[in-house]
Amino acid sequence: MIRVFLDSDVILDFLLKREHFAEPAGAIFSLGERGRLSLLTSTLSFMNVHYIAGTATDRTKARSLAQQLRTLVELLPVSAEHIEAACASDLKDIEDYVQYAVAREAHVDYLVTRNVDDYPSERSFIMDPAVFLNTLPR
Repeated sequence: MIRVFLDSDVILDFLLKREHFAEPAGAIFSLGERGRLSLLTSTLSFMNVHYIAGTATDRTKARSLAQQLRTLVELLPVSAEHIEAACASDLKDIEDYVQYAVAREAHVDYLVTRNVDDYPSERSFIMDPAVFLNTLPR
């Protein structure tokens, strides 16, 4: 099965039905629900999603969305080593490097994000949602 690490932005696009972005994110989650993809994210993303959903909606809705997300993705732990590697990297966003490090350690096939340019230059497995969907066999 294809293992896909989802960045926070893609998860939020799906859960909050963000205009222009919800459709490809929803298609990825649909493929996961149908067993065609194994969807993963980090515990850091899970917490970020809950926090951002709480600012975009309310606490009750954010909790409900977090519970929904928990049933849809496998959570991967963030370690001190991931954080240390991120701090030592030259990427502008430490959080993006943490996501990258967690995904690499988990040997995912793809990391799907809308912020492709914020990740390390080794981008063969890092794609935005629409590009990722177009790589899948029909």
